[in-house]
Amino acid sequence: PHPHPHQHQHPHQHPHPRQHPHQRQAPVSLCRQVEPRVAPKGLAIRADASKTSAVKGGVPANGKVTLVPNFQLIKDKNGEDRNWVEISEPVPGFISAGNLIMCK
Repeated sequence: PHPHPHQHQHPHQHPHPRQHPHQRQAPVSLCRQVEPRVAPKGLAIRADASKTSAVKGGVPANGKVTLVPNFQLIKDKNGEDRNWVEISEPVPGFISAGNLIMCK
């Protein structure tokens, strides 16, 4: 009464790291622009996900930022009704996510 060894091979035949091809091929999705209608003066790049944290830089209206890979929305540290997102360019830091649009 041998267990059938061949039945257990199938789940392990496809461990290819190719399950998410779209993540590598589309770095453009990390590009965002500052929406000029909601942020006519541009946005501050902050050291943390909070309006009270230090300003590390800024992005003008229509300016472009690059999000960090595998970025996630971060809730405001002060409990304000706003989400932040981490960026790598033009300087590493955090920027208010609600004023960003996809790069055109």
